[in-house]
Amino acid sequence: MLLSPLSVVLLAAVAGMAVAVLVWLHRDSPGAGPLATFVVAGSLWAVAQGLELAVPDVATMVWFLQIQLTLSVVVPVAWLVTVLEYTGLPHWLTRRRVALLLVEPAAFVTLVWSNDAHRLVWSGADTVVVAEASALVPVWGLAYWGHLAYMLGLILVGGVLLVRQMLRTNDLFRAQSLALLIAITVPTAAQSLHALDVVTSPVDPTSLGYVVSGIVLSVALLRGQLLDVAPVTRDLGREAIFAEMDDRVVIVDETGRIVDVNEAAASLFDADPTTLLGRSLRRELPALADTLPETGERVQTETRLDHDGTVRYYDVRVTPLYRAYGVVSGHLVSLRDVTDRRQREQRIDVLNRLLRHDVRNEMNVVRGNADLLADSVDPDEAHRLDRIVRTVDDIVDRSNKIGRVSEALESEEPRPVRLQPLLAPVVDTVRERNPGTRLSLACPDDCWVEGGPSLTLAFEELLDNAIEHADGRPTVEVTVEPASPDSGVVVRVSDDGPGIAPYEREVILAGEETPLQHGSGVGLWLVKWVVRNAGGTLSFAEGPGTTVEIELPAADPDDPDAMADVRARAATTVER
Repeated sequence: MLLSPLSVVLLAAVAGMAVAVLVWLHRDSPGAGPLATFVVAGSLWAVAQGLELAVPDVATMVWFLQIQLTLSVVVPVAWLVTVLEYTGLPHWLTRRRVALLLVEPAAFVTLVWSNDAHRLVWSGADTVVVAEASALVPVWGLAYWGHLAYMLGLILVGGVLLVRQMLRTNDLFRAQSLALLIAITVPTAAQSLHALDVVTSPVDPTSLGYVVSGIVLSVALLRGQLLDVAPVTRDLGREAIFAEMDDRVVIVDETGRIVDVNEAAASLFDADPTTLLGRSLRRELPALADTLPETGERVQTETRLDHDGTVRYYDVRVTPLYRAYGVVSGHLVSLRDVTDRRQREQRIDVLNRLLRHDVRNEMNVVRGNADLLADSVDPDEAHRLDRIVRTVDDIVDRSNKIGRVSEALESEEPRPVRLQPLLAPVVDTVRERNPGTRLSLACPDDCWVEGGPSLTLAFEELLDNAIEHADGRPTVEVTVEPASPDSGVVVRVSDDGPGIAPYEREVILAGEETPLQHGSGVGLWLVKWVVRNAGGTLSFAEGPGTTVEIELPAADPDDPDAMADVRARAATTVER
């Protein structure tokens, strides 16, 4: 059943103005201004068409037709501007392009209002009676068909941009883009099909199309956050990260040509960054091009780049970029400068080798000469040689201990360990070395933790420290509390000695030494490194003497899934 002219006017006015109000509430959002213009122009177009059907004389009907054709130049331009702002491309609208965009609308409006002189828009018109209303049926001329083609061209450009947005974004923005597509497709299709006589109704259905557009946009605004959350905001954020991040980033297409570089990466190239686009990465940086995969997989590697006479080392991560249907369209190559870290690691390796080998060998030479001098030294000075020998033995012992811990930390991966068989030999060994020490162990027989052989070195170091710094005959207790549902296994090493100085505790707990605050030795550091490697924590309990608490992840050797979780926690702890 055909709607009456008054119904068309009412529906168009209500739908258009309701959407215009909703858009006005979001006027600060990208695309809100041109979208409001599009909605108002569409609703006024529908109102003019309804009034054309309502008036009886032909002259007035022609006047309303001219108003419709005038409004028709606003709709596609406003919609294209909406899409450009919505998709984050407002920079495309330069003054020159806007002027070119408005040439055809201005020329067409001029032809519309001067049609009697040239008949280029319509060459004549008939009137038919439909549902007690008179409808004007124009015979369109060349100018109208050119304008229709121009409208469809602008709408097609915007549609391509929206479809592109839909293919590269999430469900929320897909729904928003689809609403915008429907809002323009329905009335445009109705107008085009009617003009081409595919739809033979004497009444142009364009007005009903704009009623549908108003309903779709209203639902999108109220439920789909059409203007609350715009993809341009996300895209701008990503562009800001890309431009301002410290890591160097190079984007290449599937053939290895440079598509974009951020400001940090510009220093890698000898050429001006603006001239790099389209150039081959292999030609500009062959070493970096060698890191690109051939099959689109993710790659993490290290490379060396020579620039301006200096050598820098970079941690390289290559991530494939996918377009629709999983096709690789290029790669994102990020480079993090690790030259300083690499140099620090080299220094540490050299110092570690010096401590573990050279110093130890030279101390052995010192000790050997001290032994040779023992028979020729005045007995009253013999205590000095004894002090030299003890000091040398301490240095050699510390060097050996550091070497064993370093080797263990480099190769050891946390695994299930039963704690009682691990602790008992350590306690027995330390007791044999220190016969006067009261040393006890309380540990459940079936208590499993995540760790490795290096835990033996950590507990031995704690026991030796407790005995070494005690006065008289020390008492040292090792107690183990089994795991509770929300915690790991806690191992406490308590003694009745003078306690660890507060500044020593602060240094270990803070995890770093400063020129004004540092520890007196490496023993507690070794313990902390071993415990952290197992995913545990080290702390100090308040009270008389010294109580060191080590919490280790509980392990269940019969539950592989639980063990995987424990290993993951251990890896996270080590990274921290």
